[in-house]
Amino acid sequence: MKVKSKKKIIICCCIFLILLLLLAAVWFFQFTPLGYRMSVPYRISFEKAADNIYVNKNYSGNIKEAIRLTEDALERDRAFFGELQCTDTTIIIFCDDDKLLAKLGGEKDTRTSNSKKNYISVSDEYINIDIIAHEFTHAELHTRLNMDVLKSLPTWFDEGLATQNDYREQYGLDAWIEQTDNGKNALPLEEMDTGSEFYAGTADDRRFRYLNAKHEVGVWMETHQQKGLLELFDKLNNGEDFDTAYFK
Repeated sequence: MKVKSKKKIIICCCIFLILLLLLAAVWFFQFTPLGYRMSVPYRISFEKAADNIYVNKNYSGNIKEAIRLTEDALERDRAFFGELQCTDTTIIIFCDDDKLLAKLGGEKDTRTSNSKKNYISVSDEYINIDIIAHEFTHAELHTRLNMDVLKSLPTWFDEGLATQNDYREQYGLDAWIEQTDNGKNALPLEEMDTGSEFYAGTADDRRFRYLNAKHEVGVWMETHQQKGLLELFDKLNNGEDFDTAYFK
């Protein structure tokens, strides 16, 4: 009887653990932005528009224009990096359904899974070459760096690099000169290290940080160029501290 009781307990525990794992999977794919994005190719509320491009069903925008802008943005990023490694592992989702956007967790951002796949969400109002190129720059950076590096990468560098391929005037040199009094009021980098610091406050606060981050990385790129950027990636992946590799 005791042996049977132990077997029953073990079976019950196994069933309980399986149920917990199933509930965890349902929660992740249904109620987290990354999980929801990862499951987009399998959802009936979305359809494939082109390779690695999805739109919500009944999408009212111009799908052909969205695809063309995506291709143009990729060409801009390809010129910046020399080649792209993220194209086969990145899904971009165009959506004009507010309820689905809420589940996707962002109107224009990139989320990277631990498997180094990238999921870009862009709402209909933000479909332009600058924003798409910006998000694909995140995807390429996240593809090239290992997960240990990404966990400690300063947010100002991540966003500063992405805005190198974002040509909107609000992040341009003239805006930086005017808003920082030619650098006199520029933000210290240590105030933009983390996501909680970088994305805090109002839209104007965040825009000012983007402006500062773009200028910092832009000045660095003028000196180091594409070759120096790729060498920086190698140093970081090989375990070198970011500050040592970047500011050396």
